[in-house]
Amino acid sequence: MRVKILFLFVFSFTVVQSQITITGTILDEKTKEPLEGVSVFYDGTTIGTITNTEGNFSIASPKRITASLVISYIGFRNKVYSNLTTGGSLGNIFLKEDAVELDEVILKPDTWSREKKLAIFIREFLGGTPIAAESKILNEEDIRLYYSKSDNVLYAYAKKPIQIENKFLGYNLTYNLVDFEVRYHKNIHRFNTVESIYYAGTTLFKEINDKKVKRKHKKNREKTYYGSTVHFMRALSAKRLHRENFRIFKGKYEVDPYMYLKVYKVESSVVVEQTAEKLNILYDRWLNSYIVVKDNTFYIDDYGNHSPVDNIMFGGAMGLQRVASILPLDYEPQKKAEK
Repeated sequence: MRVKILFLFVFSFTVVQSQITITGTILDEKTKEPLEGVSVFYDGTTIGTITNTEGNFSIASPKRITASLVISYIGFRNKVYSNLTTGGSLGNIFLKEDAVELDEVILKPDTWSREKKLAIFIREFLGGTPIAAESKILNEEDIRLYYSKSDNVLYAYAKKPIQIENKFLGYNLTYNLVDFEVRYHKNIHRFNTVESIYYAGTTLFKEINDKKVKRKHKKNREKTYYGSTVHFMRALSAKRLHRENFRIFKGKYEVDPYMYLKVYKVESSVVVEQTAEKLNILYDRWLNSYIVVKDNTFYIDDYGNHSPVDNIMFGGAMGLQRVASILPLDYEPQKKAEK
């Protein structure tokens, strides 16, 4: 089964040498009045803020970041800014009311019960891991589900951002669902089998405990981080794959990691050329994954965020990662991998 996951990350070559600060004022497009309490955040991170009573915000990133800047407010259409790799003011930003309610969208009746569709959505969205077992969607009622018998596809929509409590990692997530599909095909016995899973959205992470992170959460985060896609990308960009316990195989034969992964810098950006379409990845002698790159080249920023994300597909252990297993891009483990 192939899994492709999109987080709306966009890459830019612009050189950034210091902290990036972006400011702006958010207004209602219709009334021209300032909007207070609007969420402004970098996708997939804990870096976020809200607007004040005058609609103003200021947000800063300590590193070069290619993740999109997301502006989200209930009842209004989200705005997403990419390529904001230099600081400055965005000026006045006008949000449009989201006039079309999902309840007004007329869909053909399907043959699956909501209970069945919701169970599939939770499993494929959060994952089927022990981490997912300790994660919970708090507003399931805002999720609309539709199974198209003619397409053999399960679709999901959300009227509001999906609120997730992850007790294993110690985060509360706000997930703006853009797209979700589970595609099926009939096997030889005429039963539905999952062919592919696709979901896209933007995510803001917040600590469950604002004052102090619990020891168990720190331990669980480190366990989840090592061997993850972000860990792999950070090690790859620093040319530390061996030192970070990653081994690369072409087919069943182990190869020098940089024989098929050409890593170099263009200005301040790390560029990777994968000259073999598929490479197998073994982490710490037991975690098996693979990476497939369609157009050979991808890019990695200072947080380990890779782009364009739809150019890369992970399979195996990395391909099984879902929303419940994702750490913020700005997460840093306390301990280092053994050399």
